[in-house]
Amino acid sequence: MNLQLDTVLYISAAMAVGGFVKGATGAGLPQVAIPVMASFLGVETAVVIMAIPGIITNTWLLWNFRSHFKQTRDLPALLATGIVGAILGTSLLHSLDEKALSFFVAGMIGLYTILFFAHPDLRLSARVTRYTSPPVGFTSGLLQGATGMSGPVIATYLHAYRLQKEVFVVSITTVFQVYAVAQAATLLGVGLYNTERAVLSVLSLIPIMIMLPLGARVAKQLSRRTFDLIVLVLLLASATKLVIEAVG
Repeated sequence: MNLQLDTVLYISAAMAVGGFVKGATGAGLPQVAIPVMASFLGVETAVVIMAIPGIITNTWLLWNFRSHFKQTRDLPALLATGIVGAILGTSLLHSLDEKALSFFVAGMIGLYTILFFAHPDLRLSARVTRYTSPPVGFTSGLLQGATGMSGPVIATYLHAYRLQKEVFVVSITTVFQVYAVAQAATLLGVGLYNTERAVLSVLSLIPIMIMLPLGARVAKQLSRRTFDLIVLVLLLASATKLVIEAVG
């Protein structure tokens, strides 16, 4: 694969921006990097290349925010039911209406955004999430297996907890890490990795890991309100992308 210099620069810039956003919020790396890479390398190659950086960045965040694990809630329920949902979603891959699912997820994000601004003090209490986490985990896993788009669902749900910034980051990163490991193992198992893709995957870590700690440092300086707004912008960007792809 011979890449032009401008292509390398575009991809590197996308990786750097994605790494910064990932460090600041715990999410956003695939949403930023994969579309740019896919326009030059194709979707399959972009997804394969991003798998290893996803695991590495998640590991870095989990280690750096490990002291906040004790403040997380409902992760065992979310992960256990999410795995079950992912298995079922994969088996239903060709029978679910992806456009309908995209509109559903986008609509859910839009509704949550309206509620966020209409009721700034709205939060999901531990008493409520004890019962809602299993079905939400199952639904996000189902969507991950069927469409690969669990991120907007789980991010919206965890954001409604109104956790501390660091606790939100470690919570969402834990969920993403489980999915990322499962995805990478699957990609390896079906033979989608080759030497060239593995090398590109490792090289992509250079701009990402330069910007990841910077994003984490900047996040510490953000007010809670600003952090919430940044996460909402990411969610709305994901919703817009889902609608555009469904319409297209």
